[in-house]
Amino acid sequence: MKRLNRTLKNGLKYSIILSVLVIIGILIFTTEERTLNALLKLNLSTIIYAILLNLLSWIFSALRYMSLINSIEKKLTFIEALQIHLSYYFASGITPTSAGGEPLEIYLLSKKNIKIGQVTALSLLRYTISVLTFAIVTPIVLYFYSYLFPNKIVKDLIRYASLLLSFIVGIFLISLYKPKPIKKFIARLFLKIRHFPFLKNIHPYKIIKTIYKIVNDFHKTLWTFTKEKKIVLLKFSILNILSWITYFLIAPLILKGFGLKIYLLNLVLIQIPIFFLLFYVPTPGGSGASELLFSLAFAPYVPKYILGIFIIIWRLLTHYFTLIIGGFVFIYVLGIKNWDNSQ
Repeated sequence: MKRLNRTLKNGLKYSIILSVLVIIGILIFTTEERTLNALLKLNLSTIIYAILLNLLSWIFSALRYMSLINSIEKKLTFIEALQIHLSYYFASGITPTSAGGEPLEIYLLSKKNIKIGQVTALSLLRYTISVLTFAIVTPIVLYFYSYLFPNKIVKDLIRYASLLLSFIVGIFLISLYKPKPIKKFIARLFLKIRHFPFLKNIHPYKIIKTIYKIVNDFHKTLWTFTKEKKIVLLKFSILNILSWITYFLIAPLILKGFGLKIYLLNLVLIQIPIFFLLFYVPTPGGSGASELLFSLAFAPYVPKYILGIFIIIWRLLTHYFTLIIGGFVFIYVLGIKNWDNSQ
C-alpha cells in the first residue's frame, strides 16, 4: 500500500508540474493588456453550464459501463458505474500513457464477483471501441476538413499515432480468433518472472492453469459480445459518442462566454484528432502535451490574448475538475471494506 501511495503521489506531482510549466509558457506568449478585460467578461453562468456539461458526460460514461456489465450475469448500479468511471479517470490521469486506468478498472470490476477473464475482455472491449471510434472519425475529419488544421506539426503527429492503432487492432483480432498464441505467450512470460515475490511460492502448473482459464474466459466473453450481443455493443457505442460530444461542447461554450463568434462544428471537429493523439502521449494523463497540442489546434480560431486563459479555464473545468473528484472517489472506493457488497 505504501508503494502504491508513493506511485500515485509521484504521478499526481509530475502531472501537475508538467501542466503548470506548459501553462506558464503559454501564458508568457499569449498574455497581453486585453487579457484581463477578456477574463472579466466571462460570466459565472458560462462556468456553471460548462461544469453541467462535464457532469452530463460523466453520466453517459457511467451508463456506458452499465450497458456492458449489465449484459452479463452480475448487475452494476449507476452509482457503482460512476465510481468506477471516476476512479478510472483519476488512475489514468496520473500514470504514464494512462496505463493505470485499466488495471484499476479490472480490479474494481473483479470485486463485483465477475471472472478476471470476463473483466479483462470487457475492459479491452471498452478501450478498443473508444479508440476505434476516434480512429474511424479522425481520418474522415482530416480528409474532409483538412483546412481546420493549418499546423503541419499537429497533422504529422496524428498520422504517426495512427500507426500505433494497427498494433492495438492486431492484438484484439489475435485475441478474438487465435487465443492459443496469447495463452502461450502470457504463460511463458509469467514463468520467466516466477522469481518475483508474488509468484515464487506458486507452482508453475498452477500458474499455467490459471492463465489458460483467464484467457479462455476472455476469449469466450469477446465472442459472446461480437456474435450474440451486437445490440449491447451498439448501445455502448451510442453512449460513448454522446459522452464525447457532450465533452466537446464545453470548449465552444467557454469561447462563446468570452464573447467570441464561434463555429460550433469546426470547434468540435478539431478536438477529435487531438484526443485520438492523446491516447498515445507518454506523460501522465497527457499532462503538458494536452495543453500544448490544444493551444496549437485552437490558435487559428482564438485570439492570441485569450488563448492562454481559455486553455487554462477549459482544462480546469474539464480535466482537473474530473481528476480531483476522481481522486476523492478513488480514495473512498479503495477505503471501503468488501466494496463488492457496499452498495
